[in-house]
Amino acid sequence: MNASTFKQDLMASFVVFLVALPLCMGIAIASGVPVAAGLITGIVGGLVVGFIAGCPLQVSGPAAGLTVIILDLVREFGLESLGVAVLMAGLLQGAAGLLRLGQWFRAVSPAVVRGMLAGIGVLIIGSQLHVMVDDKPKGNGIENLVTIPQAVAKSFAWPSVQSQESRRFRRDMLQEVGELHRRQQDLEERVAEIYPHVHNPELEYTETQRTADAADLEALAVVQQAIQDDLESATAKLQRLDEHFATPQRAARAAAAADAAVEQNHAALAAFSGGDPAAILTEQDASVAAIQKLLVSLKNHHFAAWVGVLSILSIIGWQFVPKSLKLIPGPLVAVCVGTLIAAAFALPVLYVEIPDRLWEGVHLPSWAVVHETGIAALLKSAILIAVVASAETLLCATAVDQLHNGVRTNYDRELFAQGVGNTVCGVLGVLPMTGVIVRSSANIQAGGQTRASAILHGVWLLLFVAVFGFLLRQIPTACLAAILVYTGFKLVNINDIRKLANYGKSEVLIYFATVITIVAEDLLTGVLVGIALAAFKLLYTFSHLEAHLRTDADNERICRLQLHGAATFIRLPMLAAELEKVPPGCELHVDFQDLRYIDHACLELMMTWAKQHENTGGRLVIDWESLHARFSPVGQSPRSAEAAPR
Repeated sequence: MNASTFKQDLMASFVVFLVALPLCMGIAIASGVPVAAGLITGIVGGLVVGFIAGCPLQVSGPAAGLTVIILDLVREFGLESLGVAVLMAGLLQGAAGLLRLGQWFRAVSPAVVRGMLAGIGVLIIGSQLHVMVDDKPKGNGIENLVTIPQAVAKSFAWPSVQSQESRRFRRDMLQEVGELHRRQQDLEERVAEIYPHVHNPELEYTETQRTADAADLEALAVVQQAIQDDLESATAKLQRLDEHFATPQRAARAAAAADAAVEQNHAALAAFSGGDPAAILTEQDASVAAIQKLLVSLKNHHFAAWVGVLSILSIIGWQFVPKSLKLIPGPLVAVCVGTLIAAAFALPVLYVEIPDRLWEGVHLPSWAVVHETGIAALLKSAILIAVVASAETLLCATAVDQLHNGVRTNYDRELFAQGVGNTVCGVLGVLPMTGVIVRSSANIQAGGQTRASAILHGVWLLLFVAVFGFLLRQIPTACLAAILVYTGFKLVNINDIRKLANYGKSEVLIYFATVITIVAEDLLTGVLVGIALAAFKLLYTFSHLEAHLRTDADNERICRLQLHGAATFIRLPMLAAELEKVPPGCELHVDFQDLRYIDHACLELMMTWAKQHENTGGRLVIDWESLHARFSPVGQSPRSAEAAPR
């Protein structure tokens, strides 16, 4: 690598880093996991996958396409199951790469792929519009979509503007309680890792294990006591400064929520003394919920909605700035705009929750989780992650190859590299990764020449989080959700429908069937429905034949047989029936103009029928040169065509 190339890679790596930073955080929030899980995945994508990728200019990291899968996984089995599922998915991808199956992951109908991305986009929009107004997503995709009008209504409502001092007080309290909420969630997860047998009675919990866990339990009780002390301190502030709320009723609700959180947290602390694992986990879960209610009493949906709307407008408006400024990515501009507005007006909205040390977000996978959840359930999620991540990565790699004239993609190596990256992510218990077209195209447009740009972007992510992590806590979550809403709209690309329509209505039908099933059911069911319809279309295409026999208007002794579709052995009876309708002594002309395929069985039927028809004084006329031109192997010599029977 010469100095000029390195300089280009260095500049490109900064651009990719600026694109990746908000997306890593936003995708983590959309997936229902801590922000640190998304940032660590982005770092692994650069520092691990970047060195061994089969597509050097492709940039890997957490992708919007996997948010739906991960959100469902975490909701159903808990955050502790994430690492195991991602680890298994990584091993599957690595094995597929070693077995040279890279090209097979690309063998999916474009209608299914586009439908899958659009379905994911619809689900992202439905869930993140609620996050954008500081609400929680609903239970499923349909509920999220049905309740969108409520979220939109909050965007148009004019917020009650209090004094700067009051807004600053509520903002500070939100950030303080938000950090307590993060710490309590982390504590609950670590307790669940110690006591997996609580949710799985089949696991034996021996006295030896109980003794071994006692030391860990004592250490966690100390953490719970620290949370209790900080929560009581925060509650004292709320009791003293109730004048900072818009109405006495809101102040009373906040004070009551604070008292309930303190009381519940005290019960969680007392549970540690009792030593009953089931009671500890129950009280921990209730404590997280109580602090969440306290957060709800402090935040303002209207302010969050306006932050989100302004963030989306910033991304859209940035598309019209001079080309020289477009090296700064739109999502970063949105983050800066949202953060500056929130800081300038001290807005009481939810902010990013991130630990002081990034590696506190690491949750090592445990074999006990497999026993608790069940290998079948985890394997199902792992296969889905592996298939979707592989398909998205390799499709992205194909798109990247079209954007530059450098080294082409080695699909098997790229698949293996993704497997290694996801195996590492699984060991760390963070989000899975794919090759991401947004970051990859930004890399190429910024002048990236080698894999060094992808590697360096991971370095900048690591350094920024390690040194300037405190800045991330100033970012409103509504701002990151707005970026994901915009990303969702980009995934639902209307141009894809127009392009598919050029290949027939059946492609559009497959597209919409995939989208609707994904939204109504789940991602796996939607993809399987799409694949099944594509397979049915293929079977129909190669088994459907239309045959129209007509008599020439000028000469009754001449008949014409027009074939449309595919003449295969499956349709042999129908073709034979049409030939039997030809009057004796008639000259039959066969039109192959609309025929896509004809197999040996149908040709042999025609030859056999022609011999019999000649006995009646008739004749079969076939343009063999035209037939060979349409169906013979490319490059066949003219002599071989002439040698064909006439």
